[in-house]
Amino acid sequence: MKKYICLLICCIAFLSACKQEVLEPYFIDSTVPSKVSNIHVERLPGAVKIMYDLPNDQVVSYIKASCMINGKLREAKASIFQNSVTIQGFPDTTSYQVNLYSVSRSEISSEPVLVDVRPLPSPYLKVFKNLEIFSDFGGATVSFDNPDEADLAITLMYIDSTGFWNNGETLYTKKMKGTLSQRNLDTIPITFGAYIRDRWDNTSDTLIQKLKPLYEEKLDRTKFRVWNLPTDEPSAFGWTLDRMWDGGFEEGQGFHTNGSTWPQWITFDLGVGAAKLSRFRYWQRKNYGLEFADRNVKKMEIWGSVDPNSNGSWDDSWTYLMTIESVKPSGLPMGQLSDEDRQLILDGEEFTFPSDIPPVKYIRFKILETWSGAKNQWFMMEVSFWGSEEKQ
Repeated sequence: MKKYICLLICCIAFLSACKQEVLEPYFIDSTVPSKVSNIHVERLPGAVKIMYDLPNDQVVSYIKASCMINGKLREAKASIFQNSVTIQGFPDTTSYQVNLYSVSRSEISSEPVLVDVRPLPSPYLKVFKNLEIFSDFGGATVSFDNPDEADLAITLMYIDSTGFWNNGETLYTKKMKGTLSQRNLDTIPITFGAYIRDRWDNTSDTLIQKLKPLYEEKLDRTKFRVWNLPTDEPSAFGWTLDRMWDGGFEEGQGFHTNGSTWPQWITFDLGVGAAKLSRFRYWQRKNYGLEFADRNVKKMEIWGSVDPNSNGSWDDSWTYLMTIESVKPSGLPMGQLSDEDRQLILDGEEFTFPSDIPPVKYIRFKILETWSGAKNQWFMMEVSFWGSEEKQ
């Protein structure tokens, strides 16, 4: 019994000692390191790169730069194997003071070297300058150019019936250019606003426009009908054409071909007398690493007709509407997905028809390219169309 009591006392003593242990730097040296010298500053968009000569001091472990930005202390560090340090996230081009320190292996800092810096205009400000808001079908669209491919959040909002700004739509992106739309609004004058935020929470002013949305409605997919023509590509594996508008996104609820000719095309009836189309959205097959890969459609032409030739030919009964190409937002290699990529897969890729296309009743997809380059099969999960039905 005494044996166990002694063992218990030893364990308690050991645990108490562990609780009181305070981790200290591996090197205990009170030497104050020497300062960096020969400072040069390179101005960058929303950032500065500070170059220097390292001190001839064996105790130096790294270089630290600190600066107050928007009331917050921001720091950047560089190892002794570099001769520069970069601080990012400046909101404007005013003058800032950076403190540059040499830090020893005992975490002792040198006296600061004070460096005045003036960054170039931040990417979010450059993007804001070229923002444009314009009327679109069912709402408005904001277009942007982002030549620096900066990580940005672009928000398009509007004043709703309560008289206040709603949350709107936000796009998180680093694409060089793109658009963001707000839909499903009435065709009355509405005040829209767009602003930009970067990953350091720097926020632009708000661009405000009062616009009248163009009329559109989502075409009723329950009225879509298969319209097989002699030259159309047949379905395979039970993935029939009508499943492309059944509202299902799981395996087996899309369309799949099994042909050998290329390019391939299919035809279907929109279930209307004729409709002036405004936009189109389609969903890729997902899971199993198929997103932006395999036989998912990358590029295709969309054609329309009100009375197609029954022989399936590409004669004058068909009108070219547009060519669409799927774009992976991140640009990552096949098999790798960013959050933006995954969100686009869930939302579907949307494309706007040219404003001068004629009303159509039948649609023809002509598949030109798949993501893997395969030229014998393609698949697609769902489609939706918007526009205005012509009154008979």
